[in-house]
Amino acid sequence: MFSLRITAGAVLAAAASVAGCKPDRPSADPRTASAAAAESPTAGSEIVTVTANDFSFEAPGKVPAGAVTMRLVNKGTELHHAQLIRIEEGKTMADIAKAMQNPGPPPSWARFVGGPNAVAPGKEALATSVLTPGQYVYLCFIPSPDRVMHASKGMVLPFEVTPAAAAATAALPIPDATIKLVDYDFQVSQPLTAGKRTILVENDGPQPHEVALLKLAPGKTVADFAAWDAGGMKGPPPAEPIGGVVALDKGASATFTADLTPGEYGLLCFVPDTKDGKPHLVHGMMKAIKVG
Repeated sequence: MFSLRITAGAVLAAAASVAGCKPDRPSADPRTASAAAAESPTAGSEIVTVTANDFSFEAPGKVPAGAVTMRLVNKGTELHHAQLIRIEEGKTMADIAKAMQNPGPPPSWARFVGGPNAVAPGKEALATSVLTPGQYVYLCFIPSPDRVMHASKGMVLPFEVTPAAAAATAALPIPDATIKLVDYDFQVSQPLTAGKRTILVENDGPQPHEVALLKLAPGKTVADFAAWDAGGMKGPPPAEPIGGVVALDKGASATFTADLTPGEYGLLCFVPDTKDGKPHLVHGMMKAIKVG
């Protein structure tokens, strides 16, 4: 339910399925285009609501460039996230079809720029990325219990990032702490404390990484969640996903905001390794942290 399995075929098949769509339709909710900065912990950024259903997204077709906070609202019955991918200019359906013939990591023109990571049904997540003008896609790579990825069930939505107004900000929110992503570790700048916290995520590794934040159930460990996920998600989950940032390319950064309560948490990366295709958590990229 929670594994992130990114392959060239998965990304490009999803992109191909929406290549002919026009990303200029209005938002399903007129409140979603923006909100007052004073109402948000990410003051100064554009706020866009992305509604996740089983299995589709609802979101504005156009978003102004700059610092954009994606507010993911999960109205489905399964876990969902919203991976943001920028498709480089000049690429066509022919390029997509050709790339789909080649196994391995996604091509360099598919840029992973973050997005809010998974939350449980009925919950919300906030993540901010700095977006430049161009064509983008929302995707959900999480598989259902039948192991079919949500993107393959139609959970793909294109959108356009348009030039920003002169007053738009291109700076990420000021964070309370920083998590650096490396091969294969999470380096947390300082202990996290309870409250609404904004956390900067920086990918200092040589390949894409993510941070999935989990609130562990009493007596459970990060390894318990990894085993539950790998074992077909049978029985109650040993942790609740509460956000984070989906995959970021090498050198990229983003922030996320979470309302933390005291307890035990886990950080995990499910992105497949560029060398052997195994999730990074298999290589040890999972860590337990305590919120005081």
